[in-house]
Amino acid sequence: MNRIINGLVIIPAMVLLSSCAVIGKSPEPTQTVSSATVVAPRTLTEARVIPVHNAALSFSVPGIVDEVLVTEGQSVKEGDVIARLKGIDRAKAAITQAEVLKLTAQKNLDDFRDKTNVSKAEAELVLAKAQIELKNARDARKSLDYQQVSGAALDGLRATYYMALSDFKEAEDDYEPYKDRGEKDIERAEYLAKLSNARLAKDKALYNLNKALEMPDPEKIAKADARLALAEAALNDAQSTYDKVKDGPDASQLSILEAAVTNADAQLKSAQSSLNDLELIAPFSGTVISNDLKIGEAVSPANTVMLGDVSAWQVETTDLVELDIVNIHPGDKAVVTFDAIPSLKISGVVNRIKQMGVASKGDTTYTVTIDLDESDPRLLWNMKAFVAFEK
Repeated sequence: MNRIINGLVIIPAMVLLSSCAVIGKSPEPTQTVSSATVVAPRTLTEARVIPVHNAALSFSVPGIVDEVLVTEGQSVKEGDVIARLKGIDRAKAAITQAEVLKLTAQKNLDDFRDKTNVSKAEAELVLAKAQIELKNARDARKSLDYQQVSGAALDGLRATYYMALSDFKEAEDDYEPYKDRGEKDIERAEYLAKLSNARLAKDKALYNLNKALEMPDPEKIAKADARLALAEAALNDAQSTYDKVKDGPDASQLSILEAAVTNADAQLKSAQSSLNDLELIAPFSGTVISNDLKIGEAVSPANTVMLGDVSAWQVETTDLVELDIVNIHPGDKAVVTFDAIPSLKISGVVNRIKQMGVASKGDTTYTVTIDLDESDPRLLWNMKAFVAFEK
C-alpha cells in the first residue's frame, strides 16, 4: 500500500511524545502547545491523473477495420468518426432502401386519410342532395292525390261562377228589349257590350271551376311515382355510402397502413443502428490518447480507443481505506502534487466519492475524484499524483 502518513505532525523534538496525531482523524485548527506550532492534521494518499471527460471506446460488433480516420494524439469533435469497419456501403444502401420504404408507407397512409376525408365530404354532399330531391318528389306526388285546389278555394270559384252566371242572366234580360234595334242604336250597343262582358266573365269563371274540379292526369301520376322511386333509391344509396365513411378511415385498412409505417420505421432504425455499429464515433470533443486499430485487422468489442478531454484534469485516488474515507466529504479542499513534476502543486476540490469500496491487499479502498483548480500542459493521463486533503 502506498499511503504515506495519516495525521502528519511537525513539532520540535522536545514535545514529540506529547503531540502524536491520530490516524484518520479530521484536521484540527493550528494551535500553540508548549511554544511549539502544530500543523492541522491531514490525509495523504496516492492518486492518478485523468481527464475530466474520458471514455474507452470500442465497436459494438466484431469486424474488419476498413478505415482509421483519427490516430493517437489527434483531436476530434463530438460526432466525428474515429474508425470504420468493412460493410459501410451495404449499411448505407440498407438505410436508403429503408428510407424509401418508410416514405412510401407514409405516403400510402397520408393518401388513404386524405381520400377518406374527400370521400366523406362528397358523400355528405350527395346525401344532402338526395334528401332534397326525395322531399321534392314526395311533394310533387302528394299534390296529385287530390284536386288541385283546396275546398275553400273551390267554394270561392263556385261562388264566382254563380255570381258571373247571375250577372250574365241579368245582362241578357237587360239586353232583351233592345236586341231588335239597329246595330247603330246606342242603347242597344251599351246593353250588348254589357252582355258580352258578362258572358266572358261567366265563361272564365266556369273554366276556372272546371279546371279546379279536374283530377290529375294518369300519365303525370306515373311520372311522379317513378321520380319518387328513383329519389328513394338514390337516398338509400347515398346514405349507405355516407355510413361507410362518416366515422373516418376504415379501421382495418388504417391499421394495416399504420403497421406498414411502423414496420418501415423499425427497419430504418435497424439499418441506422447497423451503420452505427460499423462506425466508432467520438461522444464528446477531445484528444485520442491511444488507438491501436489497424486497417485490415480483425477487431472485437474488447479492442478499445481511449478518448479524453485533456483541457481539464481530475485526479482519482487509488488507496484510500475506510478509516480515511469517513473524514472526507464532497467540497473538501485538497492539494495535489505530482511524482514526475516535483515543482508542480495544484489545489483542488473533492468532486465525488464512489460509494462502493473495492477489496485491495486485505483492505477496502474507495475512489475519490478531485477537480483541479487549474491545468498544466505537462500533465498526462494516469500520471502518478499525491493528494493531501485539508479542511
